[in-house]
Amino acid sequence: MKDNEEISNREREKLLKSLHSSLFWVGEEIPYKVIIDGKEVHLHEIVWEIVNKPRIERSDVENIDRLLELLAAKENEYEECLGKGHLSSDEANHIFEKAAGIRRAIMDLKELTTSAKRKAIFKCRHICDDVETCEWDSLTEEMKDKCWSKKS
Repeated sequence: MKDNEEISNREREKLLKSLHSSLFWVGEEIPYKVIIDGKEVHLHEIVWEIVNKPRIERSDVENIDRLLELLAAKENEYEECLGKGHLSSDEANHIFEKAAGIRRAIMDLKELTTSAKRKAIFKCRHICDDVETCEWDSLTEEMKDKCWSKKS
């Protein structure tokens, strides 16, 4: 198929099936910018700031929930476009990547709205705060030495 020809029904179904498979979003990049309700949203930056916030308050969770609703609507919009739109193969793949990136953002943010997961995330964050680079380097060298001595 040529890049400017409309996507076949078979290819369309394959992309839609992929959107519904488990963990299809793993490794996908969150889009830097997305148009939501006619406004340009710097999604990558927003998600990064939220995920790296030292503490999530109740009001943050409420805002995350609102953002999740908007992102779910955007993901559905992309899915509908994939299902019914007159698209070339390149356009369809581009929309699929956007939908996958939106799903990645949704999954990253959903973890922060679940109390138990949020506690686990923040409990582990302090582990590396006070470790100096030289300590890590020393530890890795020590581990390399132990691994090489066992192989000999």
